[in-house]
Amino acid sequence: MEPSTIPRTREYALLVVSGGCLVLAFPPVDFVPAAFLALVPFFFVVTRTRPRGFWSAFRPGLVAGVAFFLPLLYWLVFLSSLEVKSPVVMIGPLILLVLLQAFYWGLFSAASSFVAARTRLPAWLFLPLFWVACEQLRSLFVLGFTWGALGYAGVPMPEAIQFASATGVFGVSFWLALANALVLEAAFASPDALRKVVVALAIVVGLPIAHGRMTVGQWDDRPSIRVAVIQPNVGAEWKWDERFKDESFDILGELTREAAREGPDLVVWPETAAPSYLLHEPEYFAKVAGVARELGVPILTGCPDIEVTDDSRRSVRTYNSVLLVGPDGAAKAKYDKMHLVPFGEFIPFQTVFPALERVDLGEADFSPGQERVVFELPEARFSVLVCFESTFPRLVRLFVHDGAEFLVNVTNDVWYGRTSMPFQHASIAVMRSIETHRSLARSANSGVSLLVDPGGRILRELGIFERGYLVDDLPVVTEETFYARYGDIFPWAVSALALALVLYTCLPTRRSRGLAISHT
Repeated sequence: MEPSTIPRTREYALLVVSGGCLVLAFPPVDFVPAAFLALVPFFFVVTRTRPRGFWSAFRPGLVAGVAFFLPLLYWLVFLSSLEVKSPVVMIGPLILLVLLQAFYWGLFSAASSFVAARTRLPAWLFLPLFWVACEQLRSLFVLGFTWGALGYAGVPMPEAIQFASATGVFGVSFWLALANALVLEAAFASPDALRKVVVALAIVVGLPIAHGRMTVGQWDDRPSIRVAVIQPNVGAEWKWDERFKDESFDILGELTREAAREGPDLVVWPETAAPSYLLHEPEYFAKVAGVARELGVPILTGCPDIEVTDDSRRSVRTYNSVLLVGPDGAAKAKYDKMHLVPFGEFIPFQTVFPALERVDLGEADFSPGQERVVFELPEARFSVLVCFESTFPRLVRLFVHDGAEFLVNVTNDVWYGRTSMPFQHASIAVMRSIETHRSLARSANSGVSLLVDPGGRILRELGIFERGYLVDDLPVVTEETFYARYGDIFPWAVSALALALVLYTCLPTRRSRGLAISHT
């Protein structure tokens, strides 16, 4: 395709349609075809526009990114009024978050337009490289955010994305970006070339599906652990009200007794299910310990914890923690959440910008945990991902590398009401199962709770704002996947190739003209 000038209004229309349609590939819609087609208009603009400077090359990505991230992340405005007094307060943070994420799409657009204008490389060769490089960059540093990575659109088709056990989620992003680029190539191919492109597209889409179908059932005969997850659906409006604290424990206890009739080896309560500092309030710890002893089953519960760091009691740290109470009623082990939510559980950069201490977004004031923990049961070893931690593949693979044989995710998404957020959050957690080939037990206060096998197939599910429990046998896997053992080799290698391509293209025009591969 030779670059050309696209009228500005048509360009914007194509970009908005592209970003808006891509949202349909994500929960709660999960329209899988959109993952393979929605980026085609965006890629068309990027490869057909002659950039007249950095801004003209950057702008298409920024526009398409806003059109995608704004409807994807709109739920931030609906953060519960218990956390934020007025939804209007969250409009500013939403806009900043959307612009930050769209910024990386702009980098993708700028790099792609630059290479398309200066070389005759086919678009399918460089678009997936730059896409993965920018997603990898978007995931780094203290504000790293993988939410909305293209690869998560593949979660509804677990048989097709088993290769994520080697590449991680960004490998799935590469696959889908490549498919979109090949569709674009087919749209402008000559009749002779079209046959080759169609064959290439069939191979690109078909091989992972064939591989996955041979892989996904291999854990069915493995030893298993029977896990129950509790979904108490305790309302945000009274969860932390002292007058209703006993009622919260009563709901959890009753649901646990019902689930215990199905013989679980472990019962999981959600994030901060116990609305008290259990290790410092014997009256309420006794309630959890009593249920565990009565039923003879260990209970894993989320709860806040507190630590006094000097004798004067003036220095206090609080943690978002998970506590394992054994069948004998004793506290066995505790994990403190390590990766906190920026502006939700802490305010970043306060030491650099002291004025941020006065910012009030209704955030908690937690300290990060310092140690990864692997809990041990007679049946298996496991680690816990607390809420937002399930969105960080690098952290999860380290838990598995440390010896976790299945994963537990506890969360409380009640603050976002009946928005798409709980569905998106659950889908992201499922990707962690596929990457590590570990079963997943997900307990969410108000949903979505899940039991997932090591291939990412959902065995049991409870929707949002339902009260109940799930029980099933989860296969226990001890082998490490390539991704769990070696991490992000694939996205770093792709990013290096992308950078090398940009640098090579920056060489004098005489040499860049020699960089050409004929279209298939």
